[in-house]
Amino acid sequence: MVAEAQKNRAATASAIEGLKVQATTNQKLVSQVGGAVQRIEKRTEERVEKAVEQVAGEASATMTANLDASNERAERMMAATAKLEARQLWSAAAAMCLALLPVVVVVAGLWMGIAGLITGAQWALDVDGRIWLGIGRWLVVSVGLAGAGYGLFASVRSAAGLVETWKGRGVPKWPRWR
Repeated sequence: MVAEAQKNRAATASAIEGLKVQATTNQKLVSQVGGAVQRIEKRTEERVEKAVEQVAGEASATMTANLDASNERAERMMAATAKLEARQLWSAAAAMCLALLPVVVVVAGLWMGIAGLITGAQWALDVDGRIWLGIGRWLVVSVGLAGAGYGLFASVRSAAGLVETWKGRGVPKWPRWR
């Protein structure tokens, strides 16, 4: 039994020695694997940094190109807007002239009517005592004044129609008989 115990003790001691050797080998292997993992991590980190720098550079170039394209489009839009503003200026000037034209026609009609009345009255009174000549001349003056009055009326009616249209009511409805 003692011999068997010594035998078991020797076997246990040799097993412990084997386990120590295996533990040492495992430690070497773990340290080698740890070193390899650190190297792999370092290489991966370097590669990721390079990739990030490359992507950032490409993104920066793309963003710069997009900004340049946006600036070019904005400049073209500003140029088109300037052209439109110039056209609108001329359009506004033309609209103002067209708006003032009926007013000018009415004022000119009133002026010519008054001048016609004065001139016609002087002409009709200058008959040297001939009654029929005076009557004829007064008829001509009255027909001329009636024509001028109708022209003035038509101008005022046209101006009123334009004003109704400009006020947003659409097509003028006054006068009904037109």
